[in-house]
Amino acid sequence: MKVPVYTFASLSKGESFGIRLGGPGLGNLLFPWARSVAFAKRHDLQRINSTWRTVKLGPLLRGEFDKRLYNDLFDEREISGLKKFFLLQLAEKISEKDAEEAIRVTGRRPKVVVFEGMERLFEPILKDHEAVKEELLKMVSSHHKEAAGRFSPAGISVHIRMGDFSTPPDEETLREGHWNYRLPLRWYVNVVENLRKTAGTTLPVYVFSDGTDEELKDVLSLPHVERVFFGSAIADMLALSRSRLMVASASTFSMWASYLGRMPVIWYPGLHRMKLYVDTTVYEGTLDYDETVPKSLRETLSGLSANI
Repeated sequence: MKVPVYTFASLSKGESFGIRLGGPGLGNLLFPWARSVAFAKRHDLQRINSTWRTVKLGPLLRGEFDKRLYNDLFDEREISGLKKFFLLQLAEKISEKDAEEAIRVTGRRPKVVVFEGMERLFEPILKDHEAVKEELLKMVSSHHKEAAGRFSPAGISVHIRMGDFSTPPDEETLREGHWNYRLPLRWYVNVVENLRKTAGTTLPVYVFSDGTDEELKDVLSLPHVERVFFGSAIADMLALSRSRLMVASASTFSMWASYLGRMPVIWYPGLHRMKLYVDTTVYEGTLDYDETVPKSLRETLSGLSANI
């Protein structure tokens, strides 16, 4: 007899009871969720709701705008409540690496294929962009989508990750590809000034960040720079994905905005982990302090200048 098979994205501890203890940030959490979505779509399986709600002390202690509790971000309409609880307690758990075999082999108990972690980043879902984006937009609570939809950028979006990221010992550490570090603010300033000089006009700049105004003062003090916040991590991610041109941080949050939005994106040298676009005419690459702006970016800047 064929038993039902479900997929479940495991995000951290205690999730059977509807709330987690700690866990990574939204960008990292979306990887197992997206892989579970893609696998369920390919094999027509039911999904069990992920447990997004969490308790975190770090953002509270650091006084961040977004406390990252994820209480009301999503309205996932899959399996929830008691059925979720009992499936997670009693069903046969199957690891992701054994997923294909699990759906072929019969058994006596329902099976739950568990997706965990962020190994290989976007590689498993590069071809599932449309399905992942559709499911994400479907489950985001309406007020977060509405907030993000109010962002109509006419210039350059800049994502600066601070928060729990530490300052690197030197820039060579970054250029060797080490992530989870703060990028030098002078690089952001240099890139903005370079882009504006190339465009021949002072393009408006929109800063997305979890840092304080004091931490960001070198960028915020530039002319025609506006700091923006849309109320939550997911609203900011969706708003950032609407950018016409993005200067990224060394974070998976920037990667998700890029993956969803398919806009031209600039990375710090050594920190562009992987290509996310099929369309090779859209720029996704690095830009160093003294580097000439590539031709495809000059064309993007020309278009932005024409619409100001």
